[in-house]
Amino acid sequence: MVKTRSSISPSHSVKVAADKKKMENVSDDGDRDDSDRSGGSSDGSCGSALQKRKRVVEKVKKEDVRNVKKMKQVAEDLPEDYDSEDLEVEVRNDLKVMFKFIILMGFDYLFLGLCLSLLEWDLYFKPGEKIQGKVMLFPNQDNIVVKNINSKLTKDQHSHPVGFQSQLVHNALHREVYQKNEKEMWFKFGDENFRFSLAEFAVVSSLLCVGDADLSKYTHRENAFVDRYFCDQTVTVSAVEHRFMYSDFKSDEYAVKMAVLYLVTNCLISSVYSKKVPVEILNIIGVDEYGSFPWGIPVFLPVLL
Repeated sequence: MVKTRSSISPSHSVKVAADKKKMENVSDDGDRDDSDRSGGSSDGSCGSALQKRKRVVEKVKKEDVRNVKKMKQVAEDLPEDYDSEDLEVEVRNDLKVMFKFIILMGFDYLFLGLCLSLLEWDLYFKPGEKIQGKVMLFPNQDNIVVKNINSKLTKDQHSHPVGFQSQLVHNALHREVYQKNEKEMWFKFGDENFRFSLAEFAVVSSLLCVGDADLSKYTHRENAFVDRYFCDQTVTVSAVEHRFMYSDFKSDEYAVKMAVLYLVTNCLISSVYSKKVPVEILNIIGVDEYGSFPWGIPVFLPVLL
């Protein structure tokens, strides 16, 4: 019987905590030694380098604290049956698992294989076994949505850069292990099992993953934004891109709204060009609630399909 807790497999959590504390102590001792040396040196560049390194260390520590707080906030907001903290996993020798579609941030990976007998925490693929995968970017293969947004908007309206490493994701999927919680993914690196759940997704994506993500309450809303730019028109993924790229926006408000709609439909919750954009998404953006809506939840869910 195995009980999973936190983002690292429970069998190693105590060891990791001890190692982390040991590293912090070594780092503190190193800083004191460097400080002593710099104090007796007449070279000002040595002290400057030390101060720079300390600033970098402090910045990393603050970022780690923010990430931990964000993960805890998401974990506390999840339903009781979502997180693996209270999940007891039984080993079943007769379990048969069929490989399935795994969709990650709009990128489809099709794993084809025979039906294998797996134990809990067994790797789906044997070490060294490779499955050829093709990255499919919707709605286009260029993946230049953010580049288009930045080229269209002013400096004050610019978005932050967005990056995706397909090789990293593909290699990680080769290290996925089988476990019972369908709302998480676990990966084996070295001797450790690491979790990827909504909490970790909140950290790596910076999307809001806490709050009410019920789309049904946005079904019937007055939407002047859509009436202005998509009057008597079926709003497809392609139509959104065309409107964003070729419209002359008179106000920052509508420019930003169209940019958000373009980002959501052509990148975050992307699909083929001919796909119709759900009216709920149009209304979330049209009624100015796109800043408080937890986009991370609907974006993350397809990852586990």
